[in-house]
Amino acid sequence: MNWESIKQLQQRFKLNAPVVTAPFAVPTAVVEIQPDFVAGLRLAGKGNGASQRLRSIGVAGLNPGTLVPLANGPNIADTADLARALQAIAGTVANGTTRFGLLLPDGAARVSLLSFETLPENRKQANALMRWRMKETLPFPLEEARISHHVVVRDAERIEVLAVAAKASVLAEYERALEQVYSGPALVLPATLALLPLLPETEGAGQLLIHLCSGSITSAVTAGNRLRLWRTRQLGRLDASELCRQAQAEAARVMFSCRDHLKVEISRVWLCARPRGGPEFCVELSQALGQPVELLEPDPGFAAALSSEDRNLFESLGAPAAGLIMNTL
Repeated sequence: MNWESIKQLQQRFKLNAPVVTAPFAVPTAVVEIQPDFVAGLRLAGKGNGASQRLRSIGVAGLNPGTLVPLANGPNIADTADLARALQAIAGTVANGTTRFGLLLPDGAARVSLLSFETLPENRKQANALMRWRMKETLPFPLEEARISHHVVVRDAERIEVLAVAAKASVLAEYERALEQVYSGPALVLPATLALLPLLPETEGAGQLLIHLCSGSITSAVTAGNRLRLWRTRQLGRLDASELCRQAQAEAARVMFSCRDHLKVEISRVWLCARPRGGPEFCVELSQALGQPVELLEPDPGFAAALSSEDRNLFESLGAPAAGLIMNTL
């Protein structure tokens, strides 16, 4: 599935441009930071298209408590441990001239779907209106927000906008950590947004993606090429049975909300658990929801050039990077 809105959002949050859009720039490497790990993936080939495959992957674990993703508070509690992990994967990502993408924990940002009857033609006025609407969804003062947006629907009846916001001080934490090893990122996205291009094409049917990673759960509902719902919750460190129970409750809640409030029937449910969960997780979730749950996994062909050990790493943790690659094909 080609997500034009993801292409437009894939960029760095600009400090001096409160609401921005930009054309998609294919990264040559991807760095992902999560509470449990950091991962670096280097792409092979040049330009867009099928030549964009993986050349290398590196993963380093983080100590418990090193990073706690919050939208309105400090995220990095142990800068030394994060610096160690980033340095450990530096050889994977290559030198500071590399154009790389940064994938953040979903909890560090806010994703919103905004609807307008009209937007002013004047860009400055349109930006001011959008920021005013975002104020209702942000847990921090509007003046402290960096916002990226893309218009996903524009017709005679409505204009729908997908917006991603993060607190400037939160992004600055990640930027300072990265600058010790790399240059600044060319694009920044919450990790789950990068997964959306892995979803198959549909003709408007609803799809639910459940993304479990490092103690958080994000639910994303799409219909056609539109994102209709986004929810992120921090679950903390749970055992497998409690994690499955929480995933069941969250999926059921989202499906009920979509049916009652959005009038969207979910036809397919996808699970992306990182690291990979066992097949029994899907079976239990399917039984609880009363419909099949499919695993959303990266195309193993992207990692064909890697060693067996690195292919296992990619299949376990690399789905968001695969989504970035898919969106260029």
